[in-house]
Amino acid sequence: MTCLTSSKLSAGIGSGLAKRGRVGMGMGGVCSSSSNARAATVLSDMRGTSSPRTGENNSTAVTGQSKPGGQAHKICLVCSDEASGCHYGVVTCGSCKVFFKRAVEGQHNYLCAGRNDCIIDKIRRKNCPACRFRKCLQAGMNLEARKNKKLIKMKVQQPARPSEPASNMPVPIIPRSMPQLIPTMLSVLKAIEPEIVYSGYDSTLPDTSSRLMSTLNRLGGQQVISAVKWAKSLPGFRNLHLDDQMTLLQCSWLFLMSFSLGWRSYEQCNGRMLCFAPDLVINEERMKLPLMGDQCEQMLKICNEFVRLQVSYDEYLCMKVLLLLSTVPKEGLKSQAVFDEIRMTYIKELGKAIVKREENTSQNWQRFYQLTKLLDSMQEMVEGLLQICFYTFVNKTLSVEFPEMLTEIITNQIPKFKDGSVKPLLFHQK
Repeated sequence: MTCLTSSKLSAGIGSGLAKRGRVGMGMGGVCSSSSNARAATVLSDMRGTSSPRTGENNSTAVTGQSKPGGQAHKICLVCSDEASGCHYGVVTCGSCKVFFKRAVEGQHNYLCAGRNDCIIDKIRRKNCPACRFRKCLQAGMNLEARKNKKLIKMKVQQPARPSEPASNMPVPIIPRSMPQLIPTMLSVLKAIEPEIVYSGYDSTLPDTSSRLMSTLNRLGGQQVISAVKWAKSLPGFRNLHLDDQMTLLQCSWLFLMSFSLGWRSYEQCNGRMLCFAPDLVINEERMKLPLMGDQCEQMLKICNEFVRLQVSYDEYLCMKVLLLLSTVPKEGLKSQAVFDEIRMTYIKELGKAIVKREENTSQNWQRFYQLTKLLDSMQEMVEGLLQICFYTFVNKTLSVEFPEMLTEIITNQIPKFKDGSVKPLLFHQK
């Protein structure tokens, strides 16, 4: 897998999301200075910057226009209203402060009526509590930031009791009985998980290989857009250099698509059929159609691994992030140290998901070994899918349609992949 150069791809993602009131991240490449500049413009618009940079911090206060007295005021990182201070670890307005507290303590299960990409600003912040709460989590808000501050203050003010012997054991700041109100990394991953995309396949017409594969390609193009938005919401991802963000997405798109397909098929069909979308399930009869068998066989391998290992939802979420971070250029990334730190963070999160699942701690390492072996095996399985994809792309007699976005990806990615300009990051030696 490798990077690609695609000004059209960048424009496609940007314009597609702009129609819904949001500007998306382009997938244009680092291999061409002109297309890279255009892609950087699209990404910069989404980030609110004019040029790519390293080390963006999501919790940094945004300074707005100066007040009459010459004093600059700060902007709420959730709704862009004037901030009243640092609430729950993040600079926000009073309205978002109260909203977040009620949302967490009330344990509300908000659902977005749209596509989980609603605009949250001063005027529209009350329209969609689901998207507003997700923005609170993405900004880094957590109730424990306030509780910890109070507990530390109480501990400092508490007079010492001479009658009690001093203990060398550290006193925990948070009592065990206190409910855990910190938005964990897993809660953020659940909040930003993309909505299911429908294929629009007309099942009333006879099935043909070309019609099925053309529909799957169009569906894949839509899912790439969702994957870009998902990646941009991942904690830590925007701290990477802009070129690195694009490179990782360009190298991992098929990993993300096939892994998500494996999860849906495992969860909804127990791995017996391929659930590409709620309105497009590939059963055994459809798998027997010409050209469908080979690619379905590769995808079923992924489903079978989910079934064999009985992967939990928390494990799946962490593993999917690690697949985004599983293939890099041989020469390294521009923000390599930041990347290494982010990857290690999500490796630890996978460990936490395993501990949460396994009661027997002696089996945790065995479970970690099995799941990381599955991640490594994705390299070979996705390579097979790429070969099939490339074959159907170059063979025009098959009459398989490819949307412009996938056309750009396949044209540029596979030749670079064969050249060996990228490398997989494996957990285990072959």
